[in-house]
Amino acid sequence: MENFEALIAMLDYSLDTKRKRHIAGGIFLSISLLFGGFAFTAMTLKQEDDKNE
Repeated sequence: MENFEALIAMLDYSLDTKRKRHIAGGIFLSISLLFGGFAFTAMTLKQEDDKNE
Protein backbone atom coordinates (compact mmCIF):
# COMPACT_ATOMS: atom_id res chain seq x y z
CA MET A 1 0.00 0.00 0.00
CA GLU A 2 2.93 2.33 0.65
CA ASN A 3 4.12 1.86 -2.93
CA PHE A 4 0.70 2.88 -4.23
CA GLU A 5 0.74 6.02 -2.07
CA ALA A 6 4.24 6.86 -3.31
CA LEU A 7 3.11 6.41 -6.91
CA ILE A 8 0.12 8.72 -6.40
CA ALA A 9 2.33 11.32 -4.70
CA MET A 10 4.84 11.17 -7.56
CA LEU A 11 2.08 11.60 -10.17
CA ASP A 12 0.59 14.49 -8.23
CA TYR A 13 3.98 16.20 -8.02
CA SER A 14 4.85 15.62 -11.68
CA LEU A 15 1.46 16.84 -12.99
CA ASP A 16 1.26 19.95 -10.86
CA THR A 17 0.54 22.42 -13.66
CA LYS A 18 -2.40 22.65 -16.04
CA ARG A 19 -0.11 22.40 -19.08
CA LYS A 20 1.49 19.14 -17.87
CA ARG A 21 -1.93 17.63 -17.17
CA HIS A 22 -3.10 18.64 -20.63
CA ILE A 23 -0.07 17.01 -22.29
CA ALA A 24 -0.43 13.82 -20.23
CA GLY A 25 -4.15 13.65 -21.00
CA GLY A 26 -3.43 13.96 -24.72
CA ILE A 27 -0.86 11.17 -24.53
CA PHE A 28 -3.27 8.88 -22.65
CA LEU A 29 -6.06 9.66 -25.12
CA SER A 30 -3.79 8.85 -28.06
CA ILE A 31 -2.70 5.57 -26.50
CA SER A 32 -6.29 4.55 -25.75
CA LEU A 33 -7.37 5.34 -29.33
CA LEU A 34 -4.41 3.33 -30.66
CA PHE A 35 -5.32 0.24 -28.64
CA GLY A 36 -9.02 0.73 -29.42
CA GLY A 37 -8.15 0.71 -33.11
CA PHE A 38 -6.15 -2.47 -32.66
CA ALA A 39 -9.07 -4.11 -30.85
CA PHE A 40 -11.54 -3.04 -33.54
CA THR A 41 -9.24 -4.38 -36.26
CA ALA A 42 -8.77 -7.68 -34.47
CA MET A 43 -12.51 -8.10 -33.97
CA THR A 44 -13.38 -7.34 -37.59
CA LEU A 45 -10.78 -9.54 -39.26
CA LYS A 46 -12.43 -12.32 -41.18
CA GLN A 47 -11.37 -15.74 -40.00
CA GLU A 48 -10.37 -18.18 -42.67
CA ASP A 49 -12.57 -21.21 -43.06
CA ASP A 50 -10.94 -24.62 -42.90
CA LYS A 51 -13.57 -25.95 -45.30
CA ASN A 52 -11.87 -24.41 -48.32
CA GLU A 53 -8.70 -26.46 -47.97
